[in-house]
Amino acid sequence: MIQQALSKIRFSPTLISLCCLHISCTTLAAILHTSSLHTLELTPSHFFTGSIWQPLTAGFTDTSLVALILVLVLVVLSNRFLEPVWGGFEYVKFCVLVNTSAYTVNLLIYLIGYIAVREEKFLYSPFSGSHALSAGLLVGIKQLIPDHVIFKQIPALRVRHLPLCLFGWCALLTVLRVCSTRYFTVTAAGFAAAWVYLRYFQARESGRGDLSDALSLASFFPESAQPQVLQYSTAMINAVDGMMRKGAPGGQTNAQHPGPAGPIVDDPVAERRKHLALQALNERLQRTTLEPNPPSTSQPAATEEDQTEKSAEEIV
Repeated sequence: MIQQALSKIRFSPTLISLCCLHISCTTLAAILHTSSLHTLELTPSHFFTGSIWQPLTAGFTDTSLVALILVLVLVVLSNRFLEPVWGGFEYVKFCVLVNTSAYTVNLLIYLIGYIAVREEKFLYSPFSGSHALSAGLLVGIKQLIPDHVIFKQIPALRVRHLPLCLFGWCALLTVLRVCSTRYFTVTAAGFAAAWVYLRYFQARESGRGDLSDALSLASFFPESAQPQVLQYSTAMINAVDGMMRKGAPGGQTNAQHPGPAGPIVDDPVAERRKHLALQALNERLQRTTLEPNPPSTSQPAATEEDQTEKSAEEIV
């Protein structure tokens, strides 16, 4: 997947603007650090005294050059897949929404922490970083191409595994105290904000949100753990689904869950998944026919087409 994405990268105005925003915020923050200023990072005490822009700028401000390079690579790769389907405005809106939501949630968490334990570090310690955006972009890519193989050398590692890998990595660094607890809470909030927006609120041709199984909460976990996740989360998810559907404008729902008289509308995300699945299966069939000992041709010719359509439907 990475090789294909790099070969087809197009530096659109949207992509260039996001990269410039990241670089500008990080550079400006580094300059301000020399004067012990944290204008672009989120400091709860500064936010409540007038710096209301910080939940937005903190997500685009990295204090490490390595972190800046990694997020720029992820932005470039994700833009290759997401912007053609979502559009430039929706892509930028998603990035801004995930960053702002994640840092606003953490602002409330640390305000509650200060009220509970009365420790000043909850109010006066600045924090920032693009890990919330990284988690959100991985959720977006997972929605679109969940079964894409990342490295041909590791066929078992697919795009749908990446959000959980990032989440586990952040938890491990927090437990080992390599990073502060804020690193984990911001990443978790970015993951949650992206999932809730894509599942319930994103405007699409078929309605609002994506209520398909490909974006269910259990789909982020390994297949062996999904039954257990479903068992403990079904009641919560049903309650959330009910609230979100009631709150949707005009009672709109996704085309994959239409009402009794609701027409089925073509969904570009679902069509994209089906197209990629068919393409992958066709390539696999072509490799099979080129092998020295091809399989028996006693089966009718329509069998391959039936298998292709069946597999595509399962992926969708």
